[in-house]
Amino acid sequence: MSKKKWMALLLAGVVSASALAGCGNQQTKTPEAAGETQEQDSAEGSGRNVNLRFCWWGSDTRHEKTLEALAKYEELTGVHIEGEYSTISSYYEKLVTQLAGGTAPDIVQLDYPWITELAAQGDFFINMEDYDIIDFSKFDMDYTKGWCSEGNKLAALPMAQNGFTLFYNRDVVKETGLAVDESTEWTWDDMIAEGEKFKAANPDKVFLHSDLHTLEKNVFKPYVLQQCGGQWINDDFTVNFTEEQLAKAYSYLLELEEKGLIQPLEETMAYNGNIDQNPVWANGEAALLIRWASDYPSLINDNVQDIGCCRLPVLEDAGDTGINCKPSMVLAINKDSVSVEECLKFANWMMTDEEAIKILGDCRGVPATAEARTILEENDLLNPDLKTGIEIASANAGTAQNGYHDNSEITSISTEILSRVLYRDLTPEEAAQELMNTIEEPLAALAGN
Repeated sequence: MSKKKWMALLLAGVVSASALAGCGNQQTKTPEAAGETQEQDSAEGSGRNVNLRFCWWGSDTRHEKTLEALAKYEELTGVHIEGEYSTISSYYEKLVTQLAGGTAPDIVQLDYPWITELAAQGDFFINMEDYDIIDFSKFDMDYTKGWCSEGNKLAALPMAQNGFTLFYNRDVVKETGLAVDESTEWTWDDMIAEGEKFKAANPDKVFLHSDLHTLEKNVFKPYVLQQCGGQWINDDFTVNFTEEQLAKAYSYLLELEEKGLIQPLEETMAYNGNIDQNPVWANGEAALLIRWASDYPSLINDNVQDIGCCRLPVLEDAGDTGINCKPSMVLAINKDSVSVEECLKFANWMMTDEEAIKILGDCRGVPATAEARTILEENDLLNPDLKTGIEIASANAGTAQNGYHDNSEITSISTEILSRVLYRDLTPEEAAQELMNTIEEPLAALAGN
């Protein structure tokens, strides 16, 4: 299958959505028709009567703070921006369909690998550097271009920094005596040993809260990367791991479940992709959780008020930490927007204006600009545990991954095979062989063969 044909199928919604950390209740605000509130004649004016659309995914906290920022921006400029917000569960599929049909919002929140995937099919987003509107002096441009470019095109801006974090519920830790704090640097074997002690003393609690989505992205892939080092998928579209390394990772996950250190998969599937909604976490009955640091705000609820962060477990003889540190999300502008310049003015305000920074706080994680981080710290608006989580992840960061690390089709294949291991349909060795064989076609498609 050619690269172009495969990407066309992707944009038609055939490929499963990228497996990302999602949170919050499903709420979507969408105009009845994509262009219904957009008036071309007013788009190039002073800003008054301009109507734009901005889509994002996230928690209720992120929704509320972003809507507050949109209201403030309209008050200041007269530009009305309709918020279209939801969980991650169907976000990507909906977006690619909108892009293919020419009905996508003007301002779009993306995950960084989507830049590469979508660019293979068409030119959907502007080059930020073609316009003299964004204050690039506020951004670390090496970091920005490294994560947000497609070739020589700067297709997006980083909205926040992110990194894999091992969260722990301090109340559960105090109650059970679990030996973990922000200085903890376990190996994966340490996690098994501590988990067995924990379960023996606390059989009614969950040691490591999880779902299929989290296990694939935050345990399976890091475990493999710590063995092989470097990229998950090489820049030449070859894999950087062996069947043996895959089998070891599958065996580890199977051991976690067999020893009761995670919930059985059938108990978590109803909350897959919305792990914070699982009653086990919502009721404060789980000790640990591996997530992106930016998920911190969504993990706080009436029963979980005090969460600490420490380093992701790392194999004793690891060739790489496998700790992914990247933008938590990026912001792109639809090149077919009714007013690209008004979109850029809003993007610049959202990420560099002091009032906007204070309104948004850490709802998307630790801001990507140093100035924004300073503003939040000086005003006690940056959660210190979230900041600690980012600092620990950054200090132990593994190899920066290219856009193929989270390729949607390959991730879908990997997740499905992992589920079959945990359901005992495949042995770790069979699963390793199947993954190697099954991803050959999408890799060839990415390579244009």
